[in-house]
Amino acid sequence: MIKKFIFLLLLVFVTQPNALVFDIENEKTLNNTINHQIKDTFVFSGLAVYLNQLSYYVVDNTVKQIDPTNTEVITLNQNQWLAIVGRFNVLAIQANQASVSFVGEKLTLKLNGARPITHLLQKNQLDTINPELDQIRYQHLWYPFAQLAKLSETTMVFIKQALSTNWGVAILLFAVVVKLLLLPISILTVKYQRKVSEVSTKLEPILKKIKATHDGEEAHIRLMQAHKHLGVSPFYTLKPLMSTLIQIPVLIAVFNALGEMPQFNGVPFLWFNDLAYPDNLVNLPFTIPLLGDSLNLMPFLMLIVTVISTILFTNSKATNLEVTKQKRNLYLMGVVFFVLFYPFPSAMVMYWMFATLLQIIQQRFIRI
Repeated sequence: MIKKFIFLLLLVFVTQPNALVFDIENEKTLNNTINHQIKDTFVFSGLAVYLNQLSYYVVDNTVKQIDPTNTEVITLNQNQWLAIVGRFNVLAIQANQASVSFVGEKLTLKLNGARPITHLLQKNQLDTINPELDQIRYQHLWYPFAQLAKLSETTMVFIKQALSTNWGVAILLFAVVVKLLLLPISILTVKYQRKVSEVSTKLEPILKKIKATHDGEEAHIRLMQAHKHLGVSPFYTLKPLMSTLIQIPVLIAVFNALGEMPQFNGVPFLWFNDLAYPDNLVNLPFTIPLLGDSLNLMPFLMLIVTVISTILFTNSKATNLEVTKQKRNLYLMGVVFFVLFYPFPSAMVMYWMFATLLQIIQQRFIRI
């Protein structure tokens, strides 16, 4: 009965940024709190397992990550916080001269007479305790990516509050905003791709003839002359790739925000019970490597949308053979993304599916 009362008490403090009082020097109590209140107890599969990870930091005006496999003892000063960070929640402890160490990756804390200040709260509440603690949000990302992730989260919060809508609709509207912001780059990428296809169509038969009739240095010289005659370098195919790479930081930031925003936790949408987790329709009696042990509908819808997008794909500057190759690559990418995204939270899969739908619209109405 006492254990249940303590457990319910802890639950209250998960959503309230108030001081939390419990015996943090008791290793069992401390680590049980971490494993049940900080670490996400849902077991993810595949690449989504990173959502189950815990991170440990010492925070003041800087952030220093602690390796739990290191047996070194760390002593906190009066300005430092020990932050134990999970997917949504953070346990923040401040205790001057307290000793922090790990035994078998289990945290041990010795107060050494200090009076601790302890908070168990959501990541989006960190700045209400101390602005310095807010540094640990998206700390695992490179700084520019972390700032983009924060901006993505702020934008989704703004959309929801400004339109008084639910989180599911806010995610879809955010996908529209991102698509519009990236539209110039997307148009430039398509323009480069069309140019590459046009050049390749003219260049391919010339290159085949040179390779068939010449070899060695002579073949190399003639190949270079063929490229120069068409006004391109041998690396002309990299232009579309470079413009595509510009979009990758945005995608990384968006997906980290979608995966770690505590605001999605427990929020239903459409048939989803919880946007923060896969839209589990049925539990399977077995586990599929990389995919997990549940039947999720959203990844299949994402795959269908990707297939439709590929069927509708056209390239007037390429030969039929080249278009066939491009479509084959798109089908393969669709299958790869299906496997990668399958175990991820429904919010992330839904965003990607809707972004693909917007890509179909772009293909149909923006001709280059």
